[in-house]
Amino acid sequence: MLSKKKIKIMFLMASYEKGIGKKDLDRVKFYKNDYIRLNILRTVVYVSIAYLLILGLIVMYNIEYVVKNALSIPYTTIGIYAVTGYALLTILYVFITLIVCSVRYDRSRKRVRKYFKYLKYLGKYYQDDENDEEEH
Repeated sequence: MLSKKKIKIMFLMASYEKGIGKKDLDRVKFYKNDYIRLNILRTVVYVSIAYLLILGLIVMYNIEYVVKNALSIPYTTIGIYAVTGYALLTILYVFITLIVCSVRYDRSRKRVRKYFKYLKYLGKYYQDDENDEEEH
């Protein structure tokens, strides 16, 4: 037997599954710490690649100066600045990732709980319908 309430819940669940529910369900299949660690690892990899590309572009932009003064350039000082900059940038992005992923996970978890609550309600509703049909 169909009811307006059941149809409304089924519509809400279907629209959730098609929309933001895909991402939510992918997020919550991990534990929170694992989800955050995975995203931190991705962040470190992406920051490293981006930093190396930026350093390469800086060197390419100043290639004439580098070639002319190759013997007099203070490589250790430049290396210290480059490593320090990389460390600070990585720490900043890891911190941002930690906060953003934690908030995303918590919000997703809250929506998924509501989704499962609706599933449980529909399951009970179908069981009640089956029990009613068996009695008749």
